[in-house]
Amino acid sequence: MDLENNYISLPFNWSGGVWAVTIVTLVVLAGTGFYLESLQWPRSMLWLKYLLTIILLTTVIVGVGYMPIRLKANDEKVTVRRLFGSLEIPLNEVIETRRIFKSDINGSIRTCGSGGLFGYLGRFKNDRLGNYTMYATELNNLILVRTSNKKYVFSCSRPQEFVEFVNLQIK
Repeated sequence: MDLENNYISLPFNWSGGVWAVTIVTLVVLAGTGFYLESLQWPRSMLWLKYLLTIILLTTVIVGVGYMPIRLKANDEKVTVRRLFGSLEIPLNEVIETRRIFKSDINGSIRTCGSGGLFGYLGRFKNDRLGNYTMYATELNNLILVRTSNKKYVFSCSRPQEFVEFVNLQIK
């Protein structure tokens, strides 16, 4: 945290589970790609080969693009930095920021996104939190950021420090 410039910037650390899911998935996708390439496709079915290749590549590109890299906050906004643009939440919209536990997201259903490939990314819902957007790469250091109409769940390397910083800014 840089108090002189009044901001905090923390990395998203990957859990062993996220590493495992990502590595296994990438190996399977690469193997599938090589297998598709090795087949002798009839001329009339080449479109299927290209379609499957595009789907495999799109899966990896989108996953990498939306993978969270850093969680930042300053006196104006909370930002999740990603390759495909940043998610920004203005601090004047933040009602609550607090630590939550893995048990708070138990029973969540992924409605759109990734459940381990490059992290837990996208839209989820459960009975405890309702609908929420999650950008987490490990599930033991979770933060809830709530606005009047949305809930966000993030992970970062030092969640308590992040929560304290944001709460000082919104008071």
